[in-house]
Amino acid sequence: MSRVKETHLWFENGDDEIQVESYWKDLNEAIFDLQKTVPDDVVIINDEEPGFLRAAVKLTRLTFRTIKPQSEKTKKAFSENGKRNSKNLKNQKRT
Repeated sequence: MSRVKETHLWFENGDDEIQVESYWKDLNEAIFDLQKTVPDDVVIINDEEPGFLRAAVKLTRLTFRTIKPQSEKTKKAFSENGKRNSKNLKNQKRT
């Protein structure tokens, strides 16, 4: 059985950075890419263990948001729009 590997994000209210401890490959790669782009906004604290990253990232570089479920009206509008614009879809088989 594989071991569960957690990702931890924490910050103090009023502070300007978020601490990240992560085994999440995509997140770690994004943080390393961000460090290459804006090195002053990312401090790598520990990346010695394979697949693990601990970093401090400026608060303005990460975002948290909640996503509300779509209403039935919104779902219907998206569906109708998709049907109207189905010819714009790529990799669509022509019959």
